[in-house]
Amino acid sequence: MWRLSLGRTLSLCLGLALFTGGQVLAQKKDFPIAPGESCTSSTCHTDTAKKKFVHAVAADGGTCILCHQPQDSRRHQFKFPAEGAALCAQCHGSKSDKKFVHAPVAAGLCTLCHNPHQSDHAKQLNFPPAALCLTCHDQKPFQAAVTHGPVAEGQCIQCHNPHASDQPRQLQAAVPQLCFTCHDKPQKDAKGVFLPPVKAMFEDKELVQHAPFAIGDCLNCHSPHAGPNHRLLVVPYAESFYTSFAKEKYPCFRCHSVKGHSEKAFAEPRTLTDTEFRNGNLNLHYRHVNRVKGRTCRACHHHHASKHPMYIRDSVPFGSRQITIDVFEKTETGGKCGPTCHAVVRYDRFEPVRNPLKVTPREGKDATPEELERARAAQTKRK
Repeated sequence: MWRLSLGRTLSLCLGLALFTGGQVLAQKKDFPIAPGESCTSSTCHTDTAKKKFVHAVAADGGTCILCHQPQDSRRHQFKFPAEGAALCAQCHGSKSDKKFVHAPVAAGLCTLCHNPHQSDHAKQLNFPPAALCLTCHDQKPFQAAVTHGPVAEGQCIQCHNPHASDQPRQLQAAVPQLCFTCHDKPQKDAKGVFLPPVKAMFEDKELVQHAPFAIGDCLNCHSPHAGPNHRLLVVPYAESFYTSFAKEKYPCFRCHSVKGHSEKAFAEPRTLTDTEFRNGNLNLHYRHVNRVKGRTCRACHHHHASKHPMYIRDSVPFGSRQITIDVFEKTETGGKCGPTCHAVVRYDRFEPVRNPLKVTPREGKDATPEELERARAAQTKRK
């Protein structure tokens, strides 16, 4: 296919042309076209450049010979100068020169995704981007009660390079920097709730950072595509501020459980070993959490980072307002806390504090002075 010079006649043939690398194809019947016309303005290929997105070399019929090299000026005969992806690479360069290459690219199947002439979709894609991906990728992992924003919008290439990348799964960048391309500013979730930016928190090394967050391991806690859980957490976590206690409601136990140690910190009303958050042997974790209207971990701890020890937060969302923790201090053997929920209270593991606070009945018995002293000695020995 090529543009004719004045006075020259090109013999074209009727019928279907089969384009295969290196083959020379000929038709049985010829017919001439007028001087000055081209492949796309002739009788055969009148619809080649009519769609919204047209490959540049197919736009006017004058550069068809870059891909379809004529073999006989009297007949509709041609061959490709190269095969498969090598043909495309003559203009577009290699798309498989990275560490992780998309399977169709590695196999040289460019036309599996792109139409070489024209399309109704940008980049001459055969289908809209998300629909194109789903012609190969099972859609189940992308359909759930909670869907990541880019996935819901069909923006696969916002996170993945469709050809190749130096990052696993053809990611556009390494995690967490990939996440920070969006989460460096407030984002609104599907319910209209604003999510605070986390990039500044990650970069502020003066903060006390949660271990997976400190190393940028976002995927340790969150699914990147879709899932059944609040905030795309990989395991269930109660969305509400209050919930009754059950192990399966607390994703924190995936990491914060060594031979049941942390679970016992929420299961026993009295202890001298299973938690440091206690007043004598009164288990204050149990007091806050293990009840019909218990507080979830997020009521006191920030899941990413905080300026306070133990990731204690300054405030926590509570409906349409914020509950603040105005006073918090951690000492060698206890501390003090003063949130919106109650007055400032003090606690000490070895010298229990009597706080003037109306409370619900306390289960179990107070430890004796001898038991507290043995607990102090055991802690000193561990250090």
